[in-house]
Amino acid sequence: MGHLWQSLSEHLRGLSRKIISLSSSIVDHVTLKRLHEDENSDNEEEEDDDDDDLDSLDIDPFEAVLERVKVKHIGKYVAAIRAKTQPNGKKSIPVSEVESPTRCGEHVCYRVKFADGVSWLLKVPIIGTPDQFDEDDGEALRSEALTMIMLRRETTIPISEVFSYDNTCKNKLKVPFILLEFIDALPLVDVWHDRESPKEVVQARRTRCLQDIAAAYIQLGKYTFNEETFLRFDDQDCLIGVVPVRKDLFSGLRGACTSYLDLREEKSKKYERGLLKLLRMFVDWTPKSSGGESFVLSHPNPGIFSFLLSKDGSVRAILDWHGASAKPPSIGNETYPLWLMRDWAGALYRWSEEMEQGIKDESCMWEDSPDTLMFYREIYAQCIANLRPESENAKLTRNSLLFEHLAMAMEDSIFGFSIALKILNEIRKQVKKSVDDNDQPASVNPSNNNTDDNDSKNQSSAKGKDAMGDHNSPNKTEVKEEHDDAEPDIDREDEEEEEEFDAVQFLDDLDDDGMSEDQEKIFKAGFEALFIS
Repeated sequence: MGHLWQSLSEHLRGLSRKIISLSSSIVDHVTLKRLHEDENSDNEEEEDDDDDDLDSLDIDPFEAVLERVKVKHIGKYVAAIRAKTQPNGKKSIPVSEVESPTRCGEHVCYRVKFADGVSWLLKVPIIGTPDQFDEDDGEALRSEALTMIMLRRETTIPISEVFSYDNTCKNKLKVPFILLEFIDALPLVDVWHDRESPKEVVQARRTRCLQDIAAAYIQLGKYTFNEETFLRFDDQDCLIGVVPVRKDLFSGLRGACTSYLDLREEKSKKYERGLLKLLRMFVDWTPKSSGGESFVLSHPNPGIFSFLLSKDGSVRAILDWHGASAKPPSIGNETYPLWLMRDWAGALYRWSEEMEQGIKDESCMWEDSPDTLMFYREIYAQCIANLRPESENAKLTRNSLLFEHLAMAMEDSIFGFSIALKILNEIRKQVKKSVDDNDQPASVNPSNNNTDDNDSKNQSSAKGKDAMGDHNSPNKTEVKEEHDDAEPDIDREDEEEEEEFDAVQFLDDLDDDGMSEDQEKIFKAGFEALFIS
């Protein structure tokens, strides 16, 4: 049971990192912070062990690890490691410069330059001090390093070469680290949102990038498991648990979502309890696996900050393999990269018409329009289909838009709430479309549960008005005062949508009355219509 709990906890931590990546238009989680260190510090001559006292100081983890790193030892230490890689008798190459540290997400990075122009990168966890870096963290660092080594050896996925690693603080640098090849290339975010080059050039680069990413991720499909787990390696550095299993589109998805929901705390507000009811309906409506459970190795953070590109858009390196794990196929290696699904990020999605004219708020990042994202999702799905002709026209990839956000919606966070409402609105669109196509009204309003079948078919002459959540019926009340301060900020698609549908009131009513059998049937049909067959 302890192993299961640890595995689930780690999975939720990985999901949190994914949501942080998804919300990058608000907070750039890889903000680069340059900290210039005074190399002439008066403390430079102090003994190494004296710095152990710093671990007890109440300071920011980033500052704590910077205080601990033995910068004065980096040059000789790294040069000695490189010397071991040189042919016998060849003169060792000294380090000419160690650049100031840069904070990159959850790591501190030092670029180490050699006299012959070669550069390596020293990557240190921000929590890399003895009081923070525990045994589990050490195993995670080892898994990251060995995963990169394995994939570089056994696939053609572009990954930096790992030269050395230490998952303890018991070394000359006093911190855990991974020492790897430095790739001098362009961040994907800069290439993707290039506002200077002609549109056709940008499109060509984007397309090339997506082709390379699809080709890389497809190769992860060779590593299949019969359980959802983080990668583990034995004493001989060999991956544990790889078995030949049959991939199933829905394998593990329901179980994962149920586990996330079971970990949520009991809520006091009605709309929160109503949301939990709605999420459990979503899980119940998700198809079951048709065969045995199967899971596939997946990149833990397929976000826009995890790739380095050449000028032509070709991928030079895929970064951030910390926390790589076996996932259900539906949210695994064939899903859309996260930035192609930005329009499903609920309130986090900040695109506006002004952006198409090159105008945006300085506090936001560039976003693509819904039509543009749909265009590139189609390109990516076609890349997968070309690479896997047996994949039923990339059915898994095309459905991943829903699968990924279904899993994210289960997360107990404001991001999860926003994404759940996005799914709800997509279901409502499908219900309205079905009602309009059939020219029949339908009631899926939770507060109308006391009407019988015949009444529900005739209570509105306006097609689908109640089905879309009309809150003007006699037994409706105004939004409760308890929401005045607590109601979450919900983005509406337009003013008409805002007048027609109050999501918080809808969830309040769901908590009070639930859904009738007929109403649930209609909503379930709307949910199932989101799947691409």
